[in-house]
Parts: sequence; structure tokens; C-alpha cells
Amino acid sequence: MSSLPIDTTNSLVIELNTSLTLENFNLEVLSYLGEFITDVYYFKVNILATGKLGLLRVGEIESGLSRELQLREILGDYKMVAELLAYTIAESVIINLEPGKDKAKDKQPEEIENHQYNRELVVSESNYLEEEYYPEQEIISNSSTNKLILLTALPEEDQTLATWLKIEHSLEESLFMTGQVCQFLRYVHQRNWCFISIVPQLMQIGTPMQFFDLTSAYPVGEILPSGLLGDYCAPELAYGKNHIHESMGSYTVGALLYHAIHQQTLPQGQFIEVKIRPIPQIYQILKISLSPIPEERFALPQLLGILVETRQEVSTVKIQWNIASRSTVGLSTHRLHNEDNYGVRQQQLSDTETMIVGVIADGMGGMSQGELASKLAVQIVLEESISPNLKTPEQRNEWLIALFTKVNESVATYVQDGGTTLSVILAMAQQLMIAHVGDSRIYLLRQGEIRQLSEDHSLIAMLVASGQITLEESINHPDRNVLTKFLGAKQRLSDGYVQDLSRTNQELAMKLENEDILLLCSDGVWDLVRENELLEIFNPHEDLQLSVDQSIEKVLQRGASDNATLLALKCRVEKNIDSKFYLSELGL
Repeated sequence: MSSLPIDTTNSLVIELNTSLTLENFNLEVLSYLGEFITDVYYFKVNILATGKLGLLRVGEIESGLSRELQLREILGDYKMVAELLAYTIAESVIINLEPGKDKAKDKQPEEIENHQYNRELVVSESNYLEEEYYPEQEIISNSSTNKLILLTALPEEDQTLATWLKIEHSLEESLFMTGQVCQFLRYVHQRNWCFISIVPQLMQIGTPMQFFDLTSAYPVGEILPSGLLGDYCAPELAYGKNHIHESMGSYTVGALLYHAIHQQTLPQGQFIEVKIRPIPQIYQILKISLSPIPEERFALPQLLGILVETRQEVSTVKIQWNIASRSTVGLSTHRLHNEDNYGVRQQQLSDTETMIVGVIADGMGGMSQGELASKLAVQIVLEESISPNLKTPEQRNEWLIALFTKVNESVATYVQDGGTTLSVILAMAQQLMIAHVGDSRIYLLRQGEIRQLSEDHSLIAMLVASGQITLEESINHPDRNVLTKFLGAKQRLSDGYVQDLSRTNQELAMKLENEDILLLCSDGVWDLVRENELLEIFNPHEDLQLSVDQSIEKVLQRGASDNATLLALKCRVEKNIDSKFYLSELGL
């Protein structure tokens, strides 16, 4: 490491509400933050040129500040380490924590004895302050006169890890935050250094998290001269004369995860049993990480992998579908065959991903041609295999377009003078996509609202959209059943012939939410049962099949002049047990 600049000017006095200069920075000392490690004093300062807050630290030449400088040189411009703004060696420093105040009179003796922070560091023997202001136990004398002074920015208080730890978080959030700390500790250990504790007040949450203080890091194998206690320190550190090793860092990570989940730091004391909440996977991680036997703890790379894997499992959602359906030929004497067809296929693509396809088709043509066309369309959709490698919405949309192309070619080839509408929903995990041709409809019911995801490919829809007729006029229009698009009319489909979700949702896919209900219905349903009625019938708390039956009964009561088919799919999104829910269920 390059040699440090040395300031040989007169004594530097650091006291509250005074100013000082460090390299090119003019600073105003605002408050004393504490002594987070031995012989290093922490101050909040105002960087006058920028008006921003800074962290000023003063310590011994051989203190943790010296180790920090060594580690910073090794790490370089690593993104998880806050920038060092300035540092120097001062030949003579006087720290006056409470100038002009007789602390011996203001504080009770036991308070002074137990308060480790309000102490004075005097580095020039000719500048001792009078004892009446600073009792003997609050004075630290040092044989060395040179002091290290470091300046960094000060993390925003509301963004520190210490502030974050005051609030209860989900398992996923706790694992994510702990994983970031573990990632940094592993990175440091790969360079033969090891953190044996952390200072949450000086760690800022962000992308990524940033460490403003590295004084708790030591070279691997170094021996501590004395014992060390702390909320995140491995128990063997209390006895001193221990070689610094990797498992001490693993203990620190475990102690942080314990704090995040239990909303308290680990109990201190050799014979105090640590009670870990019985959360599967988390219990095992903590039990091993916090083992009093160092050899039983995880290595940092192993612990990081387990934290990442556990977070993924916790965040993975489980999708369950409730399905209900009903179809009727209706009451028309001119429709003796049901030309509607529908179906559903579910498939487990992996341990965590499910797929469901819902389809409805309304056939048209003389004799039984319409029935044949819709049956063929549904059969092809339900039998077509789908690869789990279709990861993106674009890939899945291409699969849907190819599927519709195949249906169209088959209907055009094998069904003479026949055709069919076709509406398909494809849901892989929480991602919903649609493909649609014709005037059957796809509805989404969510949180008390109903929304049509499909377009009506009909002459009436075109007239309404162009403003030539009103919606009310369309109800009894003589061309109400004339379609502008259906499958089987021609051998090849033009680009854009098949509607995707982007036509009504801007994106090719949308995220499903818990309690979402998808309705696929032929025009025989939506022609007689209005959207507001469907919304009322499909109450989230009502049995799904009962709601379907009520809808079809309304169709029959209102004449049922056409075949009517309704397919309903209700989505239930279940996350792996969240810590808040889990602990409340346990009464913890």
C-alpha cells in the first residue's frame, strides 16, 4: 500500500459545533455517534462545500481504520463499498466530546462507568484537559501520537440497515437483505479477509447495499489480542487468542438473519439457549449458522447459495385453478345441434410452474358442419404439446399464432362450408396470454370489476366502433350475427388476424392475481346476460359452478335462441408461507 500523507501542523481539535479542514474538505462537527470499535471515534459532520452529511472517524494508527485502508486497496472500486472521500495522518489530535460541561457532576457514577461512548482521546500529553471536566475513567492516554482520520459520506438514516431492522419484514425480504450481506462477506473472504461483525447503522440499503465502515474486517489467520463481544460476533471471539476464520463471518450472517426474523438481536451469555422460531428451512439455516462449534457452520459460499435458494422457494407462488362449465343447445327450433365446443388442459411443466389452457369455439355452417369445425378446433388446441422452454411472452405468442394457423388449415381442409370462432387463454404460472378470432368473448373479473379482454370480430362491432350506430342500436340490428373474422374461411391467415392481449392490454401478457376469474363464453351467453349481471353473479365468495349454472339459467329464461356455453376458471395464487402469517398462526 502507498504511504499515507502526514499532517505535521499544530494539534487538531475535534469538538462539537466547531469546524476543521481535512485535505480539501471544510467540515463542521455536528454530533458524536459513538465508539463502534475500540479506539475509533465516529462523528457526524457537515461537508460545507456540498451541504451533505459526512462520517468522520478518528483512530489509532494500528486500529481498525488501518485495516480498512488495507482492505479498501485490495477491493478497489467495489460497488458495495462506499467511496472514501479523504484520509490523513494527524500528528496531534484532541477530541473534546462535551466541551465546557462538568460531566462528573451531571452524571451518576454508575452511568459514567457503563457509558462506553462519552470518552476523550488525548493524543498530545501537553494538551490534557482538567480532570474536573472529564473524570479519570473517561480519559484514554496513548503512547502513539499519530492518528488516522477518515472521511466518507454518511448513510441516510432512514435507509440504513439499522432502521430497516426495526420493522418486521417477510421471509423473502429478510433472506434478500441477509443474502446481500453474505455476498459481500464471501467476496471479502475470497481475498483472504474476514468480517467478524457488522455495524448496521453504517450500512445503507440499496441496489446494491453499501458498507461505509470496514473496521470489523481482519486478515484471515490473524489473532485477536483480546476478547470481543457484540450482537453479531461469534461466541469464540469472547475468549481472545483466536485465529480469524471464515465461520466467524457465517455466524455474523446468521445473527443478522436471526435479528431480521425475530425482531431482536441474539441473547448474550454463554449459557443462554437461543430459541429459534420453528419456520421450516429458516430453522435449519439459523441452527447451523449459529452453532457454538465453528466447524459445524456453513462456509460462506455454501451459506450464500442456501440463502438464494431458500428465497427463491419462499417467493415461488403456487397456482391452483377451480374450473366450472356448462353448455346448452338452447331453445331454438332451428338449432337442434350444439355447435359450441370447449375444453381445459392443465399440465405441470416443472416443480414450480403449472400451465393451463382454456378454449371455447362456436361453429358455423350448414347441417353439422359447425359442430365439426368447433370440435376439430378444440381437439387440436387441447392436444398440441407446449414446450417448457417457451419462456418469454413473445415465444408463447408465436406458439399461439402457430396453433391458430394449424386449426385454420385443418378446418379449411376437412370441414366443407364450415368455420368456427376460437378463443384461447394460456396461463403459465402467473402469466396470462390470450389468442382470439371471432365473436366469442374472454372476460376478466378482478376486484369487483369486469373487463373484456377479447375483441368482437363482427360487423356490428365495427359499426359501433366507427360511430355509425350506438351500442343500444346494435342490440336488435339485423346484421348482428355477421362475423368479420373466423377460422376456416381461407387457407392462410394474414398478419394480425389473430388478436393477442396487446390489443386490449398494451402488453402481450398480464400478471394474474389471487381470486381472478376468467370467463370464456359464446355469443349465446353474452348476448342475453349483460356484463354487470355476470359481475354480480360471479361473486368471489360464491361457488363457481353455482355461478355458471345461474348464468345459463338466465340464458334459458330469456329465450336461449342460440347455443350457449360458459367456461369459468378461477385462479388462486398461494405464496409459500410468509413469515408474518406463519408466526401469527403459531401465536409467536
